[in-house]
Amino acid sequence: MSYQTLKRALLPAVLFTLAVSSALAGPPSSRTGSRAVFDESTETAVLFGGVTAADTATAKAYTLDETWRWDGTRWIRRFPAHLPPARYSHSMVYDAKLAQTVVFGGRNLETEFADTWIFKNDDWSEIAAPGPSRRSHAATAFDRSSERVVLFGGQRLSDDAATVVYSYDTWEFDGTSWTRILESGPQIITPLLVFDEARQQLLLLGHDDKLDTKMYAWNATTHAWDALTPAALPPCVNESGAIYNRTDQKVFVIGGVCVPEDTSKSSPSTEEIWGWDGTNWAKVDTFTLITRGLNTALFYDSARDVSIMFGGTVAYTSSPRATTYAFSYGDWSFPPDLSSPGPRSLMATAVDPATNVIYLLGGLTDGDIFSDFWKLENGLWQRIEVEKIPSCVSPNAAFDADRSRLVVLCSDSTTYEWDGTAWTDFADLKTRPTARRFSSMVYDRSLRKTVMFGGFDSNSVYQPKTWLWNGTTWTEEKKKRAPARGLASMWYDPVVRKTVMFGGIGRRNPDGRIERYNDMWAFDGNGWAELKPAAKPTTRYGAQVAVDPTTNKTILFGGLRVDTDEKGLQKQSYGNDTWEWDGTTWRQIQTATAPSPRQNVGMEFNPASGEIVLFGGWSGYFHSDTWVFRDGKWRVLSE
Repeated sequence: MSYQTLKRALLPAVLFTLAVSSALAGPPSSRTGSRAVFDESTETAVLFGGVTAADTATAKAYTLDETWRWDGTRWIRRFPAHLPPARYSHSMVYDAKLAQTVVFGGRNLETEFADTWIFKNDDWSEIAAPGPSRRSHAATAFDRSSERVVLFGGQRLSDDAATVVYSYDTWEFDGTSWTRILESGPQIITPLLVFDEARQQLLLLGHDDKLDTKMYAWNATTHAWDALTPAALPPCVNESGAIYNRTDQKVFVIGGVCVPEDTSKSSPSTEEIWGWDGTNWAKVDTFTLITRGLNTALFYDSARDVSIMFGGTVAYTSSPRATTYAFSYGDWSFPPDLSSPGPRSLMATAVDPATNVIYLLGGLTDGDIFSDFWKLENGLWQRIEVEKIPSCVSPNAAFDADRSRLVVLCSDSTTYEWDGTAWTDFADLKTRPTARRFSSMVYDRSLRKTVMFGGFDSNSVYQPKTWLWNGTTWTEEKKKRAPARGLASMWYDPVVRKTVMFGGIGRRNPDGRIERYNDMWAFDGNGWAELKPAAKPTTRYGAQVAVDPTTNKTILFGGLRVDTDEKGLQKQSYGNDTWEWDGTTWRQIQTATAPSPRQNVGMEFNPASGEIVLFGGWSGYFHSDTWVFRDGKWRVLSE
């Protein structure tokens, strides 16, 4: 059973609200090439960096500079004052003598790095000392005999970017400076270094140019790598990971792939684990089979005697993953993080102003559709489990304050209402909107009805239709239609006392070209009329809005914008700009900090705190952070 399936599985069919800690960020999103090490001084792991898959909207991948901690049960996003440049496939090791994490090198999408960074006391600092040349995929380990960080090998692109140049040198780092202790060693590609504590031996594994596995041990006396030739070796160590388990007193190699000319040597699609007892390598048989990965973040949690593997690329694909795997007692498990919603976008959110609760339903992440239901109350995310939860693609939600009902419309036009205890399924409606995605929906206090507009139907047609829900039936309002679109920003405006819409993507007629909009429209119950303020936010879709009832002003954030570059060419890019609408005028708010650029977030006003809450979204990868906006300032809630 996959981790995603576990997240969808229901608990016993009774109302159950999970008590949680104060975490307000879910686990990391899908990525490959991130690295993680276990910090023995804090008994937590540190994860940094990674790279996403290519985003179709902007035609590029994104290199990440995120820092995360693993506390044994969940991932917690950290926001240190200083950060290394974003990177992936870097070297990362815990220095047990100095109780600090060391990062060296790695690459972004353009070049390799040769810098050294230290993570200690929840902040990063750069070590301005010369060291190894620029490279990625170098192997590192902490040698407990010499009490030094050791680095071996790696690779970089040639200056003309035409070929890959491999390094076979060996370096030591004492926490202050680098020293090269061997200019040229074994010709090993994508190497692994691991310190075998039981044998007090630093081991090197990797493959040669024929993808055959080789193994060596460091000889501190001769300053050389001595070849080891056990009867068997892990067959495919290309971009695998290695850890030492203190309880088992074994070295384990996990993951990696090889596709040699001799296909009989090809690695299987399921994960393999090989253990080293100081004499022999043996394959570990596990009851649970998981998909094989490469370039993962792998570490051994010595405080809890469990090995954790996160992310990486699914073998034989280009798809990074966001799964956290735990290996202990000879088998795999999947520790779910139930403390907060996971990374996602296109979720449905709405606020109950009477109970000060923000609801969140469903959403999308890495091809998986969530069927979970959450509430943010008293500063805590809490998962709500009931017998039946709407399973929706691209759900809409609005809170009917007059009837105290959360109204949900699924993309297949199934309508649900939540009364605080149970869901009602209006499955037998004779009249309802046609199936669609990316529509917009709000509760109109003047009309005392829920208003739904637009969307993208099953025939790939943008819709111009407006539907009204009164708690019993849907009716279509056919007068004075606005241009067809999806992913528009829509809200009930307390100043003009109408439903107002901004932006989106669509077509003005079925045969017309696709347009990105920055127009505005107001709905009075009898049709739409265009609003034409003097200035507006730039063209975008997937931006989100929230109304602050204490000021009656609307805040708009982000979206997928259409920007014009210095050559006059238009291109799509994710925005993180913040705008305020007072009922007549837009103004951009310049903020010192802001959530990173993204679209399709969840965003609502929290009556309990008097702040606007923003969660998640998409910008080439899925987000799981929570931010609040108040008095013109954004502030992240990391825990």
